Amino acid sequence: MIKTVSVIGIGAVGAIYAWRLSSLLGTRQVRVIVDQARRQRYVNEGIYLNGKPVDFQYVTPDEPVPPADLILIATKNPHLPEAARQIKNHVGPGTTILSLLNGIDSEDYLSGIFGEDHLLWSFATALDSIRSGNHIDFSNEGIIFFGEKDNSRTERIEAIEKLFNAAHIQCRIPQDIHTELWAKFMVNVSINTISAITRGTYGDCSTIASIKELIVTAQREVIALAKAKGIMGLGDEYIDRYQKIFASLEPSGKTSMLQDIEAGRPTENAWFCRKASALGRQLGVPTPLCDVLGTLAEAAQEVQEKHQR
Repeated sequence: MIKTVSVIGIGAVGAIYAWRLSSLLGTRQVRVIVDQARRQRYVNEGIYLNGKPVDFQYVTPDEPVPPADLILIATKNPHLPEAARQIKNHVGPGTTILSLLNGIDSEDYLSGIFGEDHLLWSFATALDSIRSGNHIDFSNEGIIFFGEKDNSRTERIEAIEKLFNAAHIQCRIPQDIHTELWAKFMVNVSINTISAITRGTYGDCSTIASIKELIVTAQREVIALAKAKGIMGLGDEYIDRYQKIFASLEPSGKTSMLQDIEAGRPTENAWFCRKASALGRQLGVPTPLCDVLGTLAEAAQEVQEKHQR
């Protein structure tokens, strides 16, 4: 039974799930890990979900606390090393860690620090939340996919599913979590990058023919990479599935990478197209569109950083 949860990353993803879990378990049982400056800012200014204030229990990384039963990591990839440091006081012998980060690297990284036994393989998808300062607005709360590395149905899988269902958090335990992780990677490489470059919303990405063509071409390059890596379940049916998901989201909603570009934050390009290009070279699989998109995204970020200096 899961009684305590710690959450790190209280942005457009983490805040929604921390709110759902706090509503179920109680604020004292859900700890939001933040540094001292952020804690003071959140206490003073609050966090608002769809215009309504929400209360969280904030703890700093160095505060002594009992180990959590479950830890949710909802930061961005550039902040993962710091997040791993900040959750150390919350990890005990029975702690399970769910990393909701984009990409296909975070579980291996965290396993190297905490040991594979603490990790489930996981991600969140189909959210359309937009963060502006301390305000987060959304119409779709998304779905958390998770599973054991070997796809076995264990007691902790059952316990987390029960917790999420009780908290009204949509979740799926797929037949093969690795195929689903690669499907999300396919989405990140394509729609996140292309939306950031074109400044396209979800509505644009699902209705403008030229953008859809780019998305599908990039996704087929990722499918070829997946097959070369031994991920055999990823095919065109996943392209169709995610096209339907995009079309169901708030048309004015924006991908996380587009939001990062507009807010002047570093993007996750290194974990998206740049990662696909590196895998292509490693596996001998051509990724010409991903190569170009990754270079364009990197150039756009460098121009932005230059003008911020």
